[in-house]
Amino acid sequence: MKVFIALCICLALPARAEELQLSVMSRSNTHADLWRAAEVAFQRVGVKAVVREVSPERSAVLANEGGTDGDVGRSSGLEQHYPSLVRVPEPIYHYAPTAFAYRRFDVSAGWESLRSHTVCIRRGLRQTELHTREVQRQMLPDEAAMLRMLAAGGCDVAIIERNNNLARAAMEADPRLQRLLPPMEVMPLYIYLNKRHAALVPKLAAALRQMRADGSMHRLLGEGE
Repeated sequence: MKVFIALCICLALPARAEELQLSVMSRSNTHADLWRAAEVAFQRVGVKAVVREVSPERSAVLANEGGTDGDVGRSSGLEQHYPSLVRVPEPIYHYAPTAFAYRRFDVSAGWESLRSHTVCIRRGLRQTELHTREVQRQMLPDEAAMLRMLAAGGCDVAIIERNNNLARAAMEADPRLQRLLPPMEVMPLYIYLNKRHAALVPKLAAALRQMRADGSMHRLLGEGE
């Protein structure tokens, strides 16, 4: 009888939501915003997501090794280097690396526009490092350090996400600082999950599509601006 009562009590209790720990890039305003969107997407599929902020160099390694359950806000192709990761095919954001400078110049050629300039970039951003490998550059730990270096004349241009809050605040504080458009490129960023959670991939993709359709992505990330 005791076993029967205990079983009935267990069946009556509501099921606890699955909880996943996901890595996200530390000291990044953009990735902090992405995390807010990721939380909502996971909530919509009945999963509690817990953030772990790590360096960009370590985030994919941890997720691949199973130290975390996934990685938020990475470019496509990561699975080629980290075979235990599965990409959610719907982007969480369209990242637009953009030139910020105190002197206007033509950026219509994208990354090729930087060839005659010294550039500040954030260390650990794989695609940005790849695109600037043949230009003179300073690699710094975060956007705040990049903006300080730019203001001090240590580089001609800083490559920062188009809607970065720190860059926007810097432009408001000093109108000489300009955001040069168009962006270098527009790059979709994705959520990656360790393959042990592959069953969640289609559900998360559907949740992200729904968030775009109902305006949640615009409210959370300014997407479409």
